[in-house]
Amino acid sequence: MFAIRERRNRLSLSASVAAVVVIAGVTDAAIRAVGWNQPPGEIWPDFAPRGRAIGLIWVGLFGGMGAAHWLVARSARSGAARSADAIAVLIAACLSYPFYTHFIHGHATELAGNVVTFVLATGIAIRTRHHSRLGAVLIGVVAAWIVFATVLVLALIRLNGWGTT
Repeated sequence: MFAIRERRNRLSLSASVAAVVVIAGVTDAAIRAVGWNQPPGEIWPDFAPRGRAIGLIWVGLFGGMGAAHWLVARSARSGAARSADAIAVLIAACLSYPFYTHFIHGHATELAGNVVTFVLATGIAIRTRHHSRLGAVLIGVVAAWIVFATVLVLALIRLNGWGTT
C-alpha cells in the first residue's frame, strides 16, 4: 500500500510542477514571439542575463512554485489550504507581470510590480514555513530573484532613463 501511495504522491507532484512549468513555458514563448523580451535600442547592464536565460530562470522558478504549492497543499496542518491558495495567487501574479508591465509602459511600473511581487512572495514564504520548510524556501527563491530583478531595473533606469520599456 505504501508503494502505491508513494507513486500517487510522485505523480501528483510531477503533475503539479509540470502544469505550472508548461504554463510558464507557453507564456515565455508568447513573450518572445511578440518581441516583448527586450525593447530595441535599450542598453542592458553587463550583469544582465542574456538570451533565453531570464525566461529559463522563470520556468525554473515556476517549477519551484508548483512544487511548493503541492508540498503545502498536502500538509495536514490548519491553514494549509489557504497557504496553498496564496501560492496560486503568487503564481498568477508572476504570470501576469510581463503583460501589465508591457501595456503600462515605463520602468516605474516594473519597479512597482517588483515591490508588490516581493512583498507577496516574502509574506507567503513566511506563512508557508509552518506547512513546509522546503516550500517556504522555494518561494523564498522567488523573492530573491525579485531582488535581483529590481537591481536590474534600477540599472536599466540608470542607463536608459525612466522612459518607456
